[in-house]
Order: sequence, then structure tokens, then C-alpha cells
Amino acid sequence: MKKILIFAFLTACCSSLLAQTENANNLIRDVDGRLNMGTYTTSSFDSRYEGLKGSPFFISEWISGEMAFVDGRVFKEVPLKYNAYSKELVMKRPGGDSIIVFPYQVNSFTINDPVTKANFEFKRYPSAHTAKYDMRDLYFLTLYQGKTSLVKLISKTLKKADYKDPYSNNVRYDTFEDANEYFLLKADGSLTKIKKNKKSVLGALSDKEEALKALMEQEKLDIKTERDLVVAVAKYNAI
Repeated sequence: MKKILIFAFLTACCSSLLAQTENANNLIRDVDGRLNMGTYTTSSFDSRYEGLKGSPFFISEWISGEMAFVDGRVFKEVPLKYNAYSKELVMKRPGGDSIIVFPYQVNSFTINDPVTKANFEFKRYPSAHTAKYDMRDLYFLTLYQGKTSLVKLISKTLKKADYKDPYSNNVRYDTFEDANEYFLLKADGSLTKIKKNKKSVLGALSDKEEALKALMEQEKLDIKTERDLVVAVAKYNAI
């Protein structure tokens, strides 16, 4: 009889322990990795994430440049970076710290790339606008300047990692990607977005479409490159 009582007691203890283990296991079955313990919540670390690739800057390194301010001052040989993600000009001061230069203070700036020997001139146009948006606080890279100018908005987007869902692309890192845009700029500040193809360019310059189309065929311009865009806009201005 005594042995039976002891066995019953041990059986009850084991059942209680199994129930507690089951409850504990239920705590870690949250789909987004959180361990919820009453009023306490913690997050598990997902080791699959591989960090960030790319840079938000037009050129990642500090590069000597020149800034022309609205009050007429010109700063030369200043270390500059242009953040293409946030659309901000960043300047390094002599003390080593860096500051964001507000766009309303600057007319233009130039970055002199020592590797390619290219000089990239960015301008702010106080009357720049599209049909929907005021774009006066943005800097545009000047590709061609004339009665109708060709400018480029240097831009980057942040593409987030995609690996958690069952049907994800298994991309385990965030990435900064180029998202540049081309615009035709008229003397009144109006901007028309174009793409690198004939249809887009001819549609945006429809007032001289037939003459421009003939010149494109004559020059064998496929409008597949940035150079083709520059030549096309120059030809348009010359008509």
C-alpha cells in the first residue's frame, strides 16, 4: 500500500513538471521571435541578418570641393560629401567634425573627383518645380546648360532586407541603390522628367518633335546613354 502511494505521488509530480515544460515551450512560439513572459518581453537575435551594403553618399570619401553661397561668398578646397539618400550637402570643418549645410544658404557646389578627374557641379534652382512639387531646395547635377537644360537628380533609396517570410527573396542585408532621375529644365524653372529613350525625349520636346526626330536619326542617337541625352537636348536648342 505504501509503495502504491509513493508511485501515485511521483506520477503527479511528473505530470506537473510536464505541464510546466509545455507552458514554457509555448512562451517561445511567438511568430516574430519575441519571448513573452508576463510583463517582461525580450527579443531574440536573428543571426541571418548581414548588415548594410552600399553608401548613401554620391561619393563615399571626403573630396575637396567648392561652395558658392547666396551672399556671394565662395569657399574653396573644402572637404565635401553629398548624401544622395537624404539630399543633403555635408561639409567637414577644420576641427574634424562635420555639419549639414542648409540648402537656402547655397547656390551651388562642385565636387572634384581625384580618381576620374571629373568635376561634378550641383546647382540649386530657386524657381525649380514640377507640375506637383516645389523642388527649389534640391541640388541638381548639371549635365548640359542652355535655353533648355539637362539636369540630373542624384538620388538613392534604401532597400530593406527580405528573408523572414516563407516566400522572401532571401536577401539578408539592407542595400542603398541608385535611383537617379533626369529632368529638362526650362528658363521659368519648370522641370519635366524624362527617361533614356526616344519616346520620352520626343514627348517632352514635342514643340519641335519632327525636326528633332530627324536630327536623332541623322546622328544615330538611340538615347540609351547619358551622352545621347546631352546631344539630343543640345540639338533641340539649336533648332
